[in-house]
Amino acid sequence: MPTEKNYHVDLERAINQNADMIYRIAVTITGNQADAEDVFQETFLRLVKHQDKIQSEEHLKAWLIRVANNCAKTAVTNSWNRKTQGITEEIEEKRQIKDPFLSSLITELWQLPRKYSLVLYLYYYEGYSVKEISLLLNKNENSVKTLLNRGRGLLRKRLEEGGYKDE
Repeated sequence: MPTEKNYHVDLERAINQNADMIYRIAVTITGNQADAEDVFQETFLRLVKHQDKIQSEEHLKAWLIRVANNCAKTAVTNSWNRKTQGITEEIEEKRQIKDPFLSSLITELWQLPRKYSLVLYLYYYEGYSVKEISLLLNKNENSVKTLLNRGRGLLRKRLEEGGYKDE
C-alpha cells in the first residue's frame, strides 16, 4: 500500500541543522577526524539519494543518526582503521570549548569505549530517551540502560582520577 508523502527535505537546512551532531557521532564511533569526515560526507550523500524516503523532521534526524552510525561502524571495521589511534588534539581544538570542566568532560566522554560514548552522547547531548536510543541503535531498552549506567560509571571514574571529584 503506497504511502502519501507530504514532507520535502530542504537539503541545505538539513545539513546546517544536523552537521555538528552527525560529525560528533562519527568522531565518537570512528575515533579520528579523517574517518569522521568520510562518514559525514557519506551520510549526507545518502540523504541526497534517499530524501524521498524521509517522512518528517523527526524521521529525518533519526534517519541521519542511524545512517551515520552504520557508516561509522563500517569505517571502523575496515582493517586499516582498526590500527588508527583515538581522537587527536586537532579535533579538540576545533571544539573550542572555553569551560575547562566541560572541555575535560567531553574529552573524557570521547575516550570511553564507543558503545558507551555513543549512548551517553545521544542521551545527554541530543536529548533522546532510552526508548528512542534503543530504536536508533537496534538494541533493547535494557541494554541501553545498562550501557548508560556503565558509561556513567566509567566517566565518573575517569573524571575522579583526573581530579574533578565532587567536593
